[in-house]
Amino acid sequence: MSNKIGAILINAIKSSPPQNSKRQKARTALASEGKGAFLRSMSDPAEKPTLGSRIGHNFLTGMFLLLPIGLTLYVVSVLLDLIGKFAQPLAEWLLTKLWQNAQAPVPNFDVGLPHQLLVLGSAFMMAILLTLAGYLSKRLFGKLLHSWFVGLVEHTPGLGYLYNSIRQIVDALSGRNKEMFRRVVLVEYPRAGSWSIAFVTHDQPTIFSEALQQKVVNVFVPTSPTPTSGFVLQVPPESLRETSLTVSEAIGLLVSFGAVMPKGTAKL
Repeated sequence: MSNKIGAILINAIKSSPPQNSKRQKARTALASEGKGAFLRSMSDPAEKPTLGSRIGHNFLTGMFLLLPIGLTLYVVSVLLDLIGKFAQPLAEWLLTKLWQNAQAPVPNFDVGLPHQLLVLGSAFMMAILLTLAGYLSKRLFGKLLHSWFVGLVEHTPGLGYLYNSIRQIVDALSGRNKEMFRRVVLVEYPRAGSWSIAFVTHDQPTIFSEALQQKVVNVFVPTSPTPTSGFVLQVPPESLRETSLTVSEAIGLLVSFGAVMPKGTAKL
């Protein structure tokens, strides 16, 4: 009896397929199915865009097309309002007189079209005043008047230091003071392997060289797109990389987020 049972078990084991063979067949089937799905996806034609996707695509295209124009007009309106703010009381007085002479009711210049007219009129008047000031600054009377006013401000406690600081920054950014931003360099900042545009502002800051016990120079690392703010660093001269950029070219590069390259360097 036991011999019969053993023979039956042996035959059952021999007739059943090995476990490894079952796994291999399963893997082959999955591979064939995946390959067939890939071939079907390659042979299927591309899906046609729906009406919603086309509307969304056109909306984004129009937005990115008109966004620079809209931002430009917004910046111009802000600048007009800022420039004309000083001349706004005079412009409002003149417009009021103009309406009164025309025997018409004086409008409210705080809202609507009258306000826009006031902003444009104030900006126009301020532009005339600035042009006149620039013309007079080249004449003897204008130079004397400017020197008197600057001397008055500089001797006023608290205002002198502030005025001189702002004047030096404006002169440096406009190119009138070439001694402040001596040259444009590259400095390894904010980490190793990353380089930033910087302006050398002082070649021999003795107080920092003595404190660090090595020769250093002062560099100003401006931020983008507002180069009027940034960081002042004291770095060894050998760690700087000299460039052929002028101050105005470097500022244009910063304001444009690095997109506007000087002529002759845009294509390598």
